[in-house]
Amino acid sequence: MTTPLSHDLTRLEALAGIARAFPTEPVVVALGTMVREMLLVTGRQPNHLYVLDAMGLVPAIALGVALSPNAKMHDRVVGIEGDGGLLMGFSTLATIGSMRPENLILIVLDNGQYAATGGQRTAASSLDLTAIARGCNFSTTDIRTAAGLSVAMSEARVRPGPWLLRVMISPQNQPAPYFLPDPVELALDFKRYLGGA
Repeated sequence: MTTPLSHDLTRLEALAGIARAFPTEPVVVALGTMVREMLLVTGRQPNHLYVLDAMGLVPAIALGVALSPNAKMHDRVVGIEGDGGLLMGFSTLATIGSMRPENLILIVLDNGQYAATGGQRTAASSLDLTAIARGCNFSTTDIRTAAGLSVAMSEARVRPGPWLLRVMISPQNQPAPYFLPDPVELALDFKRYLGGA
């Protein structure tokens, strides 16, 4: 069993830092509260793929983007997932580790709960997520502060991945309007962005 890390960051602060660090790279954003808060920070962005109603798929989608021919136009591909979503799609870590995409950064915002479904506790606090990712050939780091996140993202930008950055955040949610466009429209917009349109 691991000791839970302290969390000085809110999700909104972490998302703002990620958006500043990767303003033009492809970014795959997890469903629910994550998407709504990212929209509060940046508004709708062409380089962001908002994953709606597909919990646990951000790592797999980000892997597909990282391996695509169009990814060569970008230094890095970023996936932003929650701890609950990561646990739901856990087997993808092994697939990513076997493929070893050097351009992939998976950022896990860990609040210890399922924010999108009412705040139920996840099993993340009883697991060493970074050790598991290291066992799957990731470079990893645990992060507790905005400054630590900035340093880790700078390192992941210049050192080959895949990377898993586990960012401890508070369970606080920022009120935000629902975002309910057609997922096909979102996918087509992101495809156009990847193609350089």
